[in-house]
Order: sequence, then structure tokens, then C-alpha cells
Amino acid sequence: MSGINQNDMDIEVIKALGDETRIEILKIIGKKELNASDIAVKCTLSRPTVSHHLQVLKRARILEARKEGKEIYYSVNMYTLKGLSQALLRFISMGFF
Repeated sequence: MSGINQNDMDIEVIKALGDETRIEILKIIGKKELNASDIAVKCTLSRPTVSHHLQVLKRARILEARKEGKEIYYSVNMYTLKGLSQALLRFISMGFF
């Protein structure tokens, strides 16, 4: 479901990051590995709402998931975020701005 455009920017990643709630979730996870319940406790969202946002971030490859028993633990995929930042810098260096 990845949508890479001619500038090598993954549109699905940009769309997923365009939601303030998802940015809040990424800040909560940070460098840790947390499950949906842990995240829901640290923000004002219900567990089902958190799970929905986690799935969007996972589909965009912004989060990685690891299953342990019945729980799924999420961590930030820095490779995807670094790739986006590099693509944005290349786009800016083209001189359009």
C-alpha cells in the first residue's frame, strides 16, 4: 500500500504522520517498546482508538510490531523516518523552495 512518488517520498508515511494523535503516540513510544494498553494509559484515548492508530502507523511501516503471547509490542521504525527525512531533504535541494 506504499505510494512512492517521483521524489522518492512515501505518501502513505506522510499521510500517517499528518494526524496529531499519531504524532502523540510516536512521542509516547519514543525509544521504548509498548503495547496498546500501555499507550492508552499514557494518553486520553481508548484502547480501541489507540489500536486503530497503531495499525495505520504499522501499515505505513512507521512502527514495527512484535508479538509476545497475546500482546503486541510496538516500536518506532527509525529506518522509515530517516528515509522520509532524506527524501524531503533531496526534494528541498532540487530548488523548488
